[in-house]
Amino acid sequence: MTRAYKIFKSIFRAVLLAVAGVLCLYNVYVIAARTFFGNGMPKVFGYAGASVVSGSMEEAIGIGDFIIIKEQEDYFVGDVITFYDAGSGTYITHRVILVSGETFATKGDANGAPDSFSVPKAAVAGKVVAVWRGFGKAVAFMQSPLGLVSVIGGSVVLWILADIGAEVFRKRDE
Repeated sequence: MTRAYKIFKSIFRAVLLAVAGVLCLYNVYVIAARTFFGNGMPKVFGYAGASVVSGSMEEAIGIGDFIIIKEQEDYFVGDVITFYDAGSGTYITHRVILVSGETFATKGDANGAPDSFSVPKAAVAGKVVAVWRGFGKAVAFMQSPLGLVSVIGGSVVLWILADIGAEVFRKRDE
């Protein structure tokens, strides 16, 4: 087996382990935060992510997109924020249309009227800082039990394929 292939194989395995490990750790963290601590939107270094399931922010953000939010000190008119709505028990992502002290009036871009409630600053999870088009469906899948098993299973398959490739190269070089 050539030295270059051995180096490639080692790097491939390290990257594979790192990616699978990070995905698994993140999934365990999210599941634990939601299940045991009641935190519906766990944050890592002040950032959180969510898959979009509503079209209320179309064209800016669509169903199946993945949003990254970041906690901010202040929020301003025009910011797209994600907040917890106690009335519906869900997180909502809408645009700030009015700031009044420590509360915000919000509206979905695709909605005809503003929201019928004010959002207290304490309910705001953060401001949308990135939108990954269509990636939300993949993230939602990877956060499911089947997705977690798929990540682990896929990593095992890739590991085995790397071993098979190493054996093929070893036999070829003999």
